[in-house]
Amino acid sequence: MWWSCRALLLAAAAAETLQRVSLGTHGSQESQDSRLHRAASLRCEDLRDDCNEVVGPLLENCGQDPSDVLMKCMKSCGACDYATLVEEAMQCADTNAECASWAASGECQTNPRYMLSHCTTSCGTCESKREGCKRLNSTAPMAIPGGMHAMFERALTAFPEYQPTALSRPSPGTDDAPWVLQFENLLTEDQAMAMIAACPPKGWSASLAGDQLSPVRTSTQCWCDEGGGCMRAEAVHDLTMRMLNVTMLPYENAEYFQVLKYEVGQFYRQHHDQQSAHWTPQGVRLFTFFVYLSDVEDGGGTRFTDLGITVKPKLGRGILWPSVQDGNLRDSDRRTHHEALPVVKGVKYAANLWQHSYDFKTPSRSGLCVFLGKNSNHA
Repeated sequence: MWWSCRALLLAAAAAETLQRVSLGTHGSQESQDSRLHRAASLRCEDLRDDCNEVVGPLLENCGQDPSDVLMKCMKSCGACDYATLVEEAMQCADTNAECASWAASGECQTNPRYMLSHCTTSCGTCESKREGCKRLNSTAPMAIPGGMHAMFERALTAFPEYQPTALSRPSPGTDDAPWVLQFENLLTEDQAMAMIAACPPKGWSASLAGDQLSPVRTSTQCWCDEGGGCMRAEAVHDLTMRMLNVTMLPYENAEYFQVLKYEVGQFYRQHHDQQSAHWTPQGVRLFTFFVYLSDVEDGGGTRFTDLGITVKPKLGRGILWPSVQDGNLRDSDRRTHHEALPVVKGVKYAANLWQHSYDFKTPSRSGLCVFLGKNSNHA
């Protein structure tokens, strides 16, 4: 039934698109190529005859050349459900009627993070915007099937100082269960306090569920990024490198720490962490490395809803799990859905370090690619 509803919605959207006068942001006539892209996106068609060849055996070229391969081979790249997002990232247009006046007053230089991606025509940054979504490194560290399994096997034996324990693991030679590893002593109490203190008081805000506010998540968060200096704190940098030493991924592939605070009654309902499509510059979220920054008197555990596993909060304790399948990184591992149980007594501090198959930090610093701030995969 929902397929028929979706078909009706797509048909209605396509009809609305084709009936428009095709006017751009400032009233200029929309180009024929743009109209073709828009209609093809709604019908989910490739615009090139050679898409099966140009996307690459692992669809890697969809991310390496988004303005050509991704835009023109949306069906072959598996991006049809996110056609609007792809078009937003690739379009050359001003999204606000005030862009021209802002640009004239120098905002392209003083506020580049917004202007260069939202006022591309007035700032003359169309090519820069498209380049901002291009993947910088071409080889994913774990693109070979079995690479993730090998990492988890190594993590179990190579770090005795963290007392690694497998809460879930596949049987030898199979993929009958996901990996979930628990570690201890990833950081001291002083380091945890320093990490929490590195978040400025005004840096805390309501946590997002994916890319939006939602009643399924009621905690507060602080992004420990380079802008506010949090990422430069010694405790933050040391913990980042400690975690990446376990997963064997480059520093640039990790997102910035999302520091979380859960007070009494706060929670995060069942969800999945893989929200980044394989065709984005950063690629998929390979792993979540989660660490508790405090003890909790009661409640606040992390429960893997499909595995029957609940991890109790403990300062310095970490949990590592995959978000994608080892045999095909484009496929989410749906067995690692999880939830943050409500805090009953006390306050819970924790932090996520999501790690990608490709460079995340460089495109994030540029601020030019909307793929880094929007959900492009729903597991």
